[in-house]
Amino acid sequence: MKPLSARSRATALLAGLVSVGLALTGCASDSSDGATNGASSDSASSTGAFPVTVDAAYGDVTVEKKPERIVAMGVDWIGLLDILDEKPIAVSGEESDLDDYPWLQGLYDGEFNADLFTAEYTDSPEAIAALEPDLILTSVWGVDEQLYERLSSIAPTYVGLETTDEGGDTSWQDNLTSLAALTGHDEKIVEETEAKYDAALSEAAAKLPGLQGKTFQLGVLDGEDQQLQLTEYANEPIEALGLTPGDGQPTGEGDSIGANAPKYSLENIDKFSADVVFIVTHESADPENKFRTAFEADPRVPELAAAKNGTLVYLYGPQWLAVNPPTPSSVQWWLDEVVPQLEASALNTGA
Repeated sequence: MKPLSARSRATALLAGLVSVGLALTGCASDSSDGATNGASSDSASSTGAFPVTVDAAYGDVTVEKKPERIVAMGVDWIGLLDILDEKPIAVSGEESDLDDYPWLQGLYDGEFNADLFTAEYTDSPEAIAALEPDLILTSVWGVDEQLYERLSSIAPTYVGLETTDEGGDTSWQDNLTSLAALTGHDEKIVEETEAKYDAALSEAAAKLPGLQGKTFQLGVLDGEDQQLQLTEYANEPIEALGLTPGDGQPTGEGDSIGANAPKYSLENIDKFSADVVFIVTHESADPENKFRTAFEADPRVPELAAAKNGTLVYLYGPQWLAVNPPTPSSVQWWLDEVVPQLEASALNTGA
């Protein structure tokens, strides 16, 4: 795992579901309420007037005038800022971090700065201050309230809308709403973007008539104990394709969250009984590909329903990050990567 990009919950999962309870609870957040929980309704975003205030996770974030020097802590912000045609003056980390986010390639050609993180991989107030930002974009996953206060003394700092106690994961809709407000854009762009996002998923679902109503499971390899944990992290885009959660697949609602979900070792491969099975491995959890090799070599794997259906789908790192959590640009990329296999499968074609 590349530590500079490890601050996101998504990559933390790839590192082995270290913060399972907290993270899985966080990922159960429902993006559908994003717009209503987004920027304060009394913000002046729709007119582009300032000052504007967003009620965020650690309190109000007020921007007095249109920001011109945005510092983005994490490559994740690049895609949302691109939708608004905004460019940060610097992004934390290294350009090679984009290797894990291929859908962001070509969207940003500015400065990457690895010094924006400390040796402990927290935001560095000193390095950030040196850039003289007028807006800092970061995350509650890497910034506690004490650090937030330091960053806010430098410039208005947005960390998302949910604290880690509230789940911590702010949907892309909520983040885009907030960014539109803070940068003086009309919030209608959120609706327009969401319409395109939904249309892309609907178009993909239309290619999969044979999968409608079929079940799925998604297991992510835990690097610590080399077991596959079922998680609801990617349920939203997968369910939008017409699939429904199978046995043990958490839904993120009530007690059905990943923290309570089963973990399957290689001895329990036959537990993957759904019509469609996604298996997530990554070099950080399986650096020598030993688990993936052992999984594929197990004689029970060809007998799985998903294997017979042609719908046993192995997701590598970027394919997992693209839907964990999904964003407008990442989902389109993911659909182009994954749907062809599902479309050609025996389950879909009836062959």
